[in-house]
Amino acid sequence: MRRSVLLMLFVALLFFASAQTGFKVGAHYCVGGSTYYGVKTANAHQGTELPVYSIKSSSGTGLNFLYVLKDRWGINLALSYQQRGAIFDKGIHTYDPRYRFEYLDICPGMSFQTKEIFKKSRLCFSAAGIYSILLNSQRVNNYEAYNLIDDSEPNDFGVLASVGLNISRLDVDIIQISIFGTTGFKNVFSGVLAENGQTGKNLLFGLQVGYMFGFGKKE
Repeated sequence: MRRSVLLMLFVALLFFASAQTGFKVGAHYCVGGSTYYGVKTANAHQGTELPVYSIKSSSGTGLNFLYVLKDRWGINLALSYQQRGAIFDKGIHTYDPRYRFEYLDICPGMSFQTKEIFKKSRLCFSAAGIYSILLNSQRVNNYEAYNLIDDSEPNDFGVLASVGLNISRLDVDIIQISIFGTTGFKNVFSGVLAENGQTGKNLLFGLQVGYMFGFGKKE
C-alpha cells in the first residue's frame, strides 16, 4: 500500500512538473560515510559493554523535484534510497562487523543560489527535513548477516544541509554537485537492543551528484 501511494505521488509530480515553467525533475547519486552518535557511556561496574562506533561507507540514489522561485530561491523535494549504519569493534576481527540499515528518505526543503560566479555556475545552499522509513536492517560479520527488523525503529526524523554548485546546461537543465550532511533525532534501535541500553542516532555525510531536467520556457 505504501509503495503504491508513493508511486502515484511520483507520477502525479512528473505530470505536474512537465506542464509548468520553473519546475525541474532529475536524479542523484551520493557516496559518503555514516556512523552513529549520541551513544551512552558503558557502565563497567554493572557489566555493561556497549559498542564503539566507527565510520562505514555509504551510498544512495533517488529522484529530485525543484520549483524555482524568482531565480534565486527554490522549493525542493527528494525521494531517496539511502544506506546508513556504522562499524563497531573496529580492528578486533579480520572483517569489521557493522550495522547496515536501508531507508526510504522523503526530504522536503528549500534552496538558495547566488548570482553566477563563473561559466554559468552558481553556489547553492540547501536545507531540508528528513522523514526516513526503514526498509531493512542487519548486523553483519564475516560469516553471516542477522536480521534486526524486530529490534530497529521503523522510522526516523532528521535534517539535511548542503552546499555546492549548480551548473547550467542547455538553459533549462542543471548539473548539481554538492557536499552534504544529515543527522537523525531518534535512537535507531528498539526492542531487546534498546532495553539493554544500546543507543545510536544516524549521522551521514558525503558527496552528491545530480542532473535536473527543466521544462517550459528557457530561463
